[in-house]
Amino acid sequence: MSSALANRPIALDSTERSSEDLEELVALARMIAYAKYAAEDVDLVGAMHCLGMALNEVLREIGDGPHEGLADVLASKAATCLN
Repeated sequence: MSSALANRPIALDSTERSSEDLEELVALARMIAYAKYAAEDVDLVGAMHCLGMALNEVLREIGDGPHEGLADVLASKAATCLN
């Protein structure tokens, strides 16, 4: 990420995002999902809850469109909600 992008304010109400912004959000969702699974492995309930909330918010920011690289995160989120 360039320094110009790092200093740019994030518009949370923006409905249009650049493909680079979406790619970064997808990468963030994947990292949070990985951390959540690691927390589940060692039964850290508080961390699992916080990471789950963070993942939900990032997915909300990404929106409903199909995004490459998110299928496994969305499938595991759906499986977690069923349990």
